Amino acid sequence: MRHILFLMLLLPVLCWGNMALRDNLSKANPGDFIVTAQNKTYTMLLVQGRDGNVLKLEEITIPMTRLNLKGFSWRDWIANDAPQNTSWVRYTIDLHDASMKEFYSFTKRGYYKMNEADNFLSKLLNLEMQEIPHNQRKKIGSCPPFGTDRRKLWQPQMVVDGTYVTGVHFLAYRTKWPKDNSELSERVIEVYVPEDHSRYPSYFPYWLQVHGIIGKAKIRIVDSGFNLKSPKPAVL
Repeated sequence: MRHILFLMLLLPVLCWGNMALRDNLSKANPGDFIVTAQNKTYTMLLVQGRDGNVLKLEEITIPMTRLNLKGFSWRDWIANDAPQNTSWVRYTIDLHDASMKEFYSFTKRGYYKMNEADNFLSKLLNLEMQEIPHNQRKKIGSCPPFGTDRRKLWQPQMVVDGTYVTGVHFLAYRTKWPKDNSELSERVIEVYVPEDHSRYPSYFPYWLQVHGIIGKAKIRIVDSGFNLKSPKPAVL
């Protein structure tokens, strides 16, 4: 399930109507990062580099019980080689056909072939999504029993380098996973991405929810930023 949700986080900022997701992933810049919270685990996703249409993404995970976020710096953590992490891998993705060229584990010090059950990347990057109309989006507070519904739209929290940023507006999108033998088969997926894609790494959703799966079906962003350098070598 962790790999399924990681691959969902590659969703880019979308425009009105249908969109092939892999096309916008090319907007990623080296040093862009987010940190997600899901199922008692923090996961950092870091754009390590890009060479033409080849993108390298690092994923570092650590149980929440091993960190105290009071006064904590994710930049210092990664600079110190991410102490107490439980997994550190690098995905190399060919943006031409959304295929995974390489899967390297720094933890196990070797290249691995991703299991077919976990390799949802090509299918995900080719999914078509539709923007959710305002009248169908989640809103703040209870729906009034009578009269016009004037509630404000619910917005995820925006955090940049440990600081909460107010007044950020998000776009919401919805898609349906195709019928297959996976845990996501025919599930409805909703994602929220920042409307202002010039100030935030908005091809990473800041909220993701899978309907119909209990417990593990939500991801929220606890931090994000730019210009973060990986201590791992670019060439192995």
